[in-house]
Amino acid sequence: MAPKFTITAARPYFTKDTEEVILMVDGDGIAHGNVSILLESISEKNDVMRTKEVKVSSKIGEALKIGIPNEWRNDVSVIRVIAQRQVKNGYSNETMLYIPNLTNTSLVSSLITPEEIKSFYRDDEIMSVKVSNTGKNMNFVIICNSHTIHRVPNNVKNNVLQVKITDKMEGTCILTAFTSDSTSDVMLFRVRNFCEDCKVKVSKVSNGMVKELGRNDAIQPGDEMELEFTGHSEAIVFYRAMDERLNYITLRNDYMTHEYQDYLIFGKQSIGAKILNLVNEEKIEKTMKEVCTAAGHHLRFRCEQGQRSTSLVSEKCLKHVLRSCYKNSSATVLQIMNPFPDKKPPMILTSGSTNWLGKTSIFRSKTNNAARVLFPKPEFHDTGLILPKPKVRQYFPETWLFDAIVLERNGTKKITATSPDNVGQWALNSAYWWHGRVSLFPGDTKYIQTSKPIFLEVDMPRNVYVNETISPLLTVTGVDLTRSRQTFVICLSELPRKVCADQGANGSKGGTYYMKVEVSRTSPIQSKYLMMKFLSPGLVNMTVTLKTENCETGKTLDAVRKQIEIQKRADTEEYYERHILNPSKPLVTAMNDDPGSTSSKDTKMISFFDQHGSTDEADTINTLITSNVPDTETVFSFSVTLSKFLPLHDRMVPMSIGARFKRNGQRLLTSVIKELSVVLYKFKKLKLSGFTSYQMEAEINDLINEMMQFSNCTSKKEPCAYGEFGRPQDSKDTSILLTSIATSLLCEADVEENRVLGSLKTITAYIPKLGKKDFREDLSDIIDVENTEDKKYLLVSFMYQVSRDCSSYRSSLRDMSKSFGKLHKYFYTLDESNVKDGRTSAAIAFMATNATAELMRSELLSRINKEHPPYWKCSGYEPNRVDKKRNNESFRRRRESCQVMVNSLALSAIVTAYAEGTEIDWDRLADWISEQQSSDGSYGSPLTTLVATRSLYEKRRRTVEIAFNDHLEVTIRCKGCAEKKVNVTESPIEIHIPNNIHYVTLITKGHGKAVVAARIVATKRPRPKRGLTQDDYYPVHLSIDQKVQDNFVHQTVCFNVTNPTIKTLDMFHGTYTLFTATPDQLYFLNDSYSPINPTSSALGLHFIITNIVTNQTICYKVALSESKGANNFPHKSAPVPIRATHPVQGLVGMLLIAHPDVPKSNVVVRHRRHHHTRTRFVRRIIDESAVDTVCYDGGECSCAETTCGVKCNKCDMDDPEALRDLLLSPGFFGIRFELSSISSSLMNGANYTIFDGTVKDSNGLGAGAFELSKKVRVWLRACNMDCLPQSNSFSFSKQEKKLYYVLGHEDGLNSDSYGRQNYILNHSDRFEESSYACHNLNSAITIRF
Repeated sequence: MAPKFTITAARPYFTKDTEEVILMVDGDGIAHGNVSILLESISEKNDVMRTKEVKVSSKIGEALKIGIPNEWRNDVSVIRVIAQRQVKNGYSNETMLYIPNLTNTSLVSSLITPEEIKSFYRDDEIMSVKVSNTGKNMNFVIICNSHTIHRVPNNVKNNVLQVKITDKMEGTCILTAFTSDSTSDVMLFRVRNFCEDCKVKVSKVSNGMVKELGRNDAIQPGDEMELEFTGHSEAIVFYRAMDERLNYITLRNDYMTHEYQDYLIFGKQSIGAKILNLVNEEKIEKTMKEVCTAAGHHLRFRCEQGQRSTSLVSEKCLKHVLRSCYKNSSATVLQIMNPFPDKKPPMILTSGSTNWLGKTSIFRSKTNNAARVLFPKPEFHDTGLILPKPKVRQYFPETWLFDAIVLERNGTKKITATSPDNVGQWALNSAYWWHGRVSLFPGDTKYIQTSKPIFLEVDMPRNVYVNETISPLLTVTGVDLTRSRQTFVICLSELPRKVCADQGANGSKGGTYYMKVEVSRTSPIQSKYLMMKFLSPGLVNMTVTLKTENCETGKTLDAVRKQIEIQKRADTEEYYERHILNPSKPLVTAMNDDPGSTSSKDTKMISFFDQHGSTDEADTINTLITSNVPDTETVFSFSVTLSKFLPLHDRMVPMSIGARFKRNGQRLLTSVIKELSVVLYKFKKLKLSGFTSYQMEAEINDLINEMMQFSNCTSKKEPCAYGEFGRPQDSKDTSILLTSIATSLLCEADVEENRVLGSLKTITAYIPKLGKKDFREDLSDIIDVENTEDKKYLLVSFMYQVSRDCSSYRSSLRDMSKSFGKLHKYFYTLDESNVKDGRTSAAIAFMATNATAELMRSELLSRINKEHPPYWKCSGYEPNRVDKKRNNESFRRRRESCQVMVNSLALSAIVTAYAEGTEIDWDRLADWISEQQSSDGSYGSPLTTLVATRSLYEKRRRTVEIAFNDHLEVTIRCKGCAEKKVNVTESPIEIHIPNNIHYVTLITKGHGKAVVAARIVATKRPRPKRGLTQDDYYPVHLSIDQKVQDNFVHQTVCFNVTNPTIKTLDMFHGTYTLFTATPDQLYFLNDSYSPINPTSSALGLHFIITNIVTNQTICYKVALSESKGANNFPHKSAPVPIRATHPVQGLVGMLLIAHPDVPKSNVVVRHRRHHHTRTRFVRRIIDESAVDTVCYDGGECSCAETTCGVKCNKCDMDDPEALRDLLLSPGFFGIRFELSSISSSLMNGANYTIFDGTVKDSNGLGAGAFELSKKVRVWLRACNMDCLPQSNSFSFSKQEKKLYYVLGHEDGLNSDSYGRQNYILNHSDRFEESSYACHNLNSAITIRF
């Protein structure tokens, strides 16, 4: 059970002068309770200690003074405070506080002492503080909430300082006393104000009647509620209603909890108020590290963490303690405690997925203010009232209400809200503010109980992997039972085919007792596990109902719908290439091959080859698409998308959940610039055609706001800059190149001047510094340029481009033209021989002053290869120094990115100067650049994406487009596919190719251009042969060691970087299903490294590492905690990745890891894990045969549950209207196929009859899969005796070919590696042999509606 309270020390340290420790006990979600406190001494000298611990008792809301033994003051390194709350059956989990010994520093503990120990003070009270008579001049200052400073008059009488409390001090304050010799003492105190009139009344609305809820009243999901707020006239009320279990977690980060900065106000790293030069911060840091490290060495077999403290000193000491503790202990005995031990991970915290009620607390709420009776008697006793039909519960938010309102002049305001579908308890918090107040008045917390007499809970993750097997927990709670013992049935409905669940044995749908649950008044909670497997990616809805008697005719008591996202496994990869179809263009050999590459390993997985048709068809071009995916890999999908070149209406692809999460999480500035460049210049191209897109405008605005978060710019237009990892705290964190790029993008987006002027001032102020010292700007994390002169002129070019892009802001910035004019001298003194890198040459040609740009353009044109794109190679690149092997993946990506950047900058330089001429076809180069786009519109590195998208925009802006795409036709042909003709339009058309096809021919006829995009999803490329490993494939080499103890997986990850250009890594550490990790559980074993911006999500940990030294082994530890109470089976978990990404080079290292319980051989489970690990509980093993599936060549699988009971011989009962309505329903299809062969197969112990045939006719909204692939294979389980052909009368070799009909759903279709559509018939499908009786079915399938 969670502690739900915190311990705070009035003085966060102790010294040799300390006689007593003052502690404050604060409620953290509760207001009352008894607390047991233990003070424990931690020292290397414990063998001479006489008193090792002190025990006291207290209550929540109190402050207490505890005397400490004399021998602790000199010999003890750290005092550890361990506190537990007394609960009904024992004690809660522990919360800890570490108080370090800071003797021999400038901090003392004898200057000030409170005369009275109080938990808080109020406005206008007098706080009396004893001041020691040191004979030195003493001054005082108060800092509240780490931001506001209050001067205290030095009015000490009789060694007592009188401090008057004001309302401006409300919150957590620190009184600091300091002398002229930099000796200081601190004391923490709290100030609280109360609003007697600030109240909220909660009422339930039913049949037009409003009734206030009492302490013992409860509501039901979906009830209409009325909230009436009362307070000061026209006050602003902030309110929220949250899941009570999450409420106390969020309290520690908002206005209701006061985390204090301790002595950090004396340091430069303080984000709030600062008082410098009063203490020797370096001495304090050094002493704290020494004493806390010594304490950690002593605790090497007891590395408990406990709940996090509100004291930052305690947290800093704790990090030193744990780091030392880990280094001196074995990983098998570490116990890293979850900060909230009894909480489940966020992904399963909704009420529909977790059990709100424990077996010991069903009839009593969790707090004193909540209802004591969970399910009260009905409020209305109208005998004629008909109970409504139970609705499907599907809305399970963790936050019900979150808003702000303004009260009326009479000080009241009513709002109405409908309660969500959760069953449990809500905590309603409110805070009030009105004119003249400097802070918020927190209101009383109201607890609202939501109940149902009998309800169902579904405990399952929201995210799963394809082919992953899980066992969700279904829990039935019945408190208000009509009989002493009742039996219910759990039923599944609306189960899509891509989700396979155990619904019965041997293919039959289970009867009443297969999923029955029996509850009684003595055992009101019963659970049942359901085996499930997920077969294909996408979002699915699953509905589970609770009924009486049976699933067909029983009364529905409750229904819960869950939405699940099925994701691809980490071992798949997407290959994507674009190509321009232009029948009128001249052709070359190998359009997509790099002329400078001779290695077969550089062959792309998708390649295009163009050739003209016959001489009679000059306006026709044949394009061969080749899939180079090796036969050793499994292809999951192969698709081709056709659309008009440079369409006016760009298709806006909905952002995936993973992308949205990444948008909201921590990432680098360059990744934001990369995404903004794609959207911004796509939008600007759209505007050239006279169109606009409000959706794109909104996305640009969101990205600009996100980019501004990486700057310290304000609306005051003061000088500011941008940093790669977040808001710059000092000059070391800023990047002048990123500041220039970001400023140019802002000007291109035509934003308000207050967003631009600050960074413009910084850029103009930096220009004079270029010539005062050697150029030492580190650009390695932005672009991999080696030569110093190249770096300098690349930076100068981007800075000068700012003056052009931001020319409209010159009137708002004095001397802007004069300041940027100082850059001219750098271009005038340019020595072309010092420019080695082709990217720098092209950048100067595009962005430099007119004279210098003209010279560089001439130099570029002198070495152009105008035979075929790319027209320029990536010259000046030094791969031998940075890459030992030219053929590795990192070098390939960097070379491709370099070539795109050179040609993009050169194209921009030519078209912006109107220097195209007539000898060179620049459209071909633009087409080539467009073909290099990834599926998201980017071009590899962020800087390459910026210059490439801009070059296409500049080309489009200076080109007169002629609309001659009206009659462009593309014919798609492939072996085993039906020929398909497509008239190219602005809307993209996606065509699916059978997975076993390697060659597709496109015949394009007409005038104009079209874009073809080929996408293949397959298993990841195998590692290189001949003994090579991933170390030869990626420049970052990763390894892992895993140990399992209790409910934790302790992982030690080590990596080293072999590429000297990699100085920064963006790390993602994946976590297994139903396991979580927090940033507090991440520790680096190298003292010189620490993670930047560590964040956690349901998928894993994300952090950044900088200043990496080449070929140095870097290691970190992380502990994955398993969700308590969840039915988890780690040996069935999908593998997860550990990825290392570089801002420029992209993915530079990856390691797929599996849970240690996953067998390394065919053994189902290891009975003994490791010889040095103690035995732990072995989870029950799930038999895969519990869920019937059939898998095909190619890796896809179909669900084989409920495959008995297929509907056959029902043609006499067919209704034409019913058949038509069925085929017009989403996803349903009907086919008529001609049988070509019949066979039988034994799959997973079940016999199937297999019908192979060719589809002759198809109809229905789900029949699209049969447009290209006419081959079909229908699987019929042997238990369907009425559907099987008679063996004595059926001889295929002698009979004429038969026709069959199938009615089914598209979710059950799966393509194998031979291009066939496989379909397993189940109890909801129709299967009929052609006969006269089936004329209605034949008409429904063959006649189009």
